[in-house]
Amino acid sequence: MRLFGIGDTHLPSTRQKDMHRFGWSEHPLPLQRAWDERVAPEDVVIVAGDISWATRAHEVMDDLAWLDARPGRKVLVRGNHDYWWGDSASKLRKLLEPFRTLEGFLHNNAVVMGPWVIAGSRLWTAPEAPPMPGGEMGDEAADTGYVERETRRLTASMEDAKKKEAASPTPLVRVVAVHFPPVYANEKSTAFSEPIEAFGPKVCVYGHLHAAGIAAGFTGERGGVRYVLASCDAAGFAPVLLDEV
Repeated sequence: MRLFGIGDTHLPSTRQKDMHRFGWSEHPLPLQRAWDERVAPEDVVIVAGDISWATRAHEVMDDLAWLDARPGRKVLVRGNHDYWWGDSASKLRKLLEPFRTLEGFLHNNAVVMGPWVIAGSRLWTAPEAPPMPGGEMGDEAADTGYVERETRRLTASMEDAKKKEAASPTPLVRVVAVHFPPVYANEKSTAFSEPIEAFGPKVCVYGHLHAAGIAAGFTGERGGVRYVLASCDAAGFAPVLLDEV
């Protein structure tokens, strides 16, 4: 069984918002081909935010069906463009119910998938972030209120992961999945990196960064955690292998 990550699928929704103007030729076909080739039905795929351009639940159904049709069992993370997500876990659960392979989502909780316990939240731009390109797919401005709220959500998710570990009959491998970078290339500690590294996951996967902004994200090992940037263009439009058992 393998664990993959892919972020920023930016599926078109019923709004038919394409990615051509960002240079993503024929998207999502290249991603579809790579996903179907690499991922087996028993594998797990974390979709690390910015899943769809939908703004309302009824606009996202075709995109959820597209994800459901891809191989693997999926865990979804909210991105800053996922306005369709809403604020209710019960409503989200009902929305995802028809899609058999969309097995989990992170919403102040953790999810156990095979040997992994996955925790995380959307996060936000930390004050330690370097200047990055703006525009529709550029970075969101740092906001202390958002950072504090997302820190609480991240902590709640990791605490739920610990409870699920305690209840598990077998040891679980900790994984963190977020949308915004928890740490940047300047390696300055943030309100997110400190609790993540204290939690001690094997890997932390994130997305959000595109084009010229890709270089701003930290990748590699830091504080005992392997950080992986898996936004679509950073990942070459293919799910990234995170772990294997």
